[in-house]
Amino acid sequence: MVRPGTAPKAGAEALRAKAETAPTATADAVPPDNWVPRPSSSPSISPLAVSVSQRVSNTYVQPQSAVGRIFFSNQAETEFYTCSGTSITSTTRNAVWTAAHCLHQGSGGEAGWFANHVFIPAYSNGSDPFGWYFGLSIIASNDWINGGDLKDSDMGAMIVVPEDGLDLQGRVGGWGYTFGGGTAFTNARSYGYPVIGYNRPDSDFAEGEYMMFCEGNIVDAANLNPLDDRLRMNCDMGGGASGGPMATGVGTSGGPRIVGVNSHRNVDSNGNYNNNYLFSANHGSTAVSIINAVNS
Repeated sequence: MVRPGTAPKAGAEALRAKAETAPTATADAVPPDNWVPRPSSSPSISPLAVSVSQRVSNTYVQPQSAVGRIFFSNQAETEFYTCSGTSITSTTRNAVWTAAHCLHQGSGGEAGWFANHVFIPAYSNGSDPFGWYFGLSIIASNDWINGGDLKDSDMGAMIVVPEDGLDLQGRVGGWGYTFGGGTAFTNARSYGYPVIGYNRPDSDFAEGEYMMFCEGNIVDAANLNPLDDRLRMNCDMGGGASGGPMATGVGTSGGPRIVGVNSHRNVDSNGNYNNNYLFSANHGSTAVSIINAVNS
């Protein structure tokens, strides 16, 4: 799907956000330009019922049209990868929120940045209904790029440019966010494009060609251990879903608010997933710092 060389590489000028003192950052979701509300715009399911991910039946409508698939490569363009991301409300109107490990390998400083990022909102089985958005600048924290911190730093942002001139937020809207270190949220959803999952055949995921979702409560991953404030959901999505949003308010009048992103799973000694827990880094001061960098 990725065509090498079609997207600008993230160079040495990519922003690196540092932790700031601001404790919180919030914003409301915004609809796309000329949006006409539809009563069935999000999947309708029984509350708290989905820990085995299901396909999103229609990716083209709000709010899930703001979620998309990310394709990218290493700097040498010898290896190619896929992640997930979400158009997030911002002053740039062209920002994608995702996992830091989809932007940088988590070590090596400047040499660790990935390249050739392409974000395709509402991607579904090869279709690109809202076009391609190419990575221009990528933002991750110093704690991630120097140490791969999964607990507090596996999140980042990408500023994109459209292939045809219409900004991302105008086309698919932007999800709001609540960043401030919370560890418990009810009626949350996670979205992504998993290639594999826990206790399911790979064929269920069709090599990441379809948007999937889970629904449930987000809980503190370490029973209020002050040294580990990660978020946890029961959800079977694995590789490829990384960077997809964990959000509250999906399907409500207030719209979705990102509170985390799909980051990692527990594995056994052979590298296989060993339970149904999906984790996010805590979206506290580092997330606040990154979104402030985006909006500055």
